[in-house]
Amino acid sequence: MQRIILYSVKRYLSNLIEEIIERAATSSHILLFLDYDGTLVPICKEPSLAKLSLNDKRLLEKLSRIPWFSTGIISGRSLEDIRSLVGVKGLFYAGNHGFEIAFQGIVWVHPALNSFKVELQEITRKLKYHTRGINGILVEDKRETVSVHYRKVTGMTPGEIIKIISMVLEPYAKMFTVTRGKKVYEVRPNIDWDKGKAVVKISQLLDLQTKPLKIYIGDDQTDEDAFKMLGEDDISIRVGYKKGSKAQYFCKRSSEVLQFLKKLVMLNNSKK
Repeated sequence: MQRIILYSVKRYLSNLIEEIIERAATSSHILLFLDYDGTLVPICKEPSLAKLSLNDKRLLEKLSRIPWFSTGIISGRSLEDIRSLVGVKGLFYAGNHGFEIAFQGIVWVHPALNSFKVELQEITRKLKYHTRGINGILVEDKRETVSVHYRKVTGMTPGEIIKIISMVLEPYAKMFTVTRGKKVYEVRPNIDWDKGKAVVKISQLLDLQTKPLKIYIGDDQTDEDAFKMLGEDDISIRVGYKKGSKAQYFCKRSSEVLQFLKKLVMLNNSKK
């Protein structure tokens, strides 16, 4: 146990923040990816309650106006939901783990998704029907994917919930996959796509003139795909320490992420 603690301290964001800011200061352009739930805001029992404060929105607005930054949100929420929640112009947004991407007035949707729409609607209806008697469960239709939230469920184990999901998915076994997040199961089309591939796609869509320093901050297993995709010179930060994570650094909570973002804004002010 002691060995793990000592190892984690070496990677703790607060202990190394000035070193990271120095790396950012030498970059000609920064491409900043931010997860939402658990990263910019604490996890809430009700997804609709996870909202940014006015000051935090203003912080994102400041980042969006920095000319040598390209800043965006990459979330498991639907594109419509995450854009509505954040509501800051000048950011790029990636919803459904990057299946949908909005940037500079353009919306890109993974071309393979059309093949799954009818079946996904059927699955959503069946999940709502078969979980209707479970107190506290939430089946969320995200258009391109569907999430089953069980944070508020009592009297039923995650194993029992996944059995229901597996039963519903049995006729569609080869078409869809299930991933587990923090108190949520997500049903996704069986497409070779994740947040890591979304990072690459966003980089291509933005078509930056110089190679940027990529900074990615996330808190969940789905963010590990992005951490793995980053180059050795890029910066990856995980909210919440996890042994075996591919992130270079970690912090304990979303408030530390916001403090780091404030440092980036201050860095821009010092460059003027």
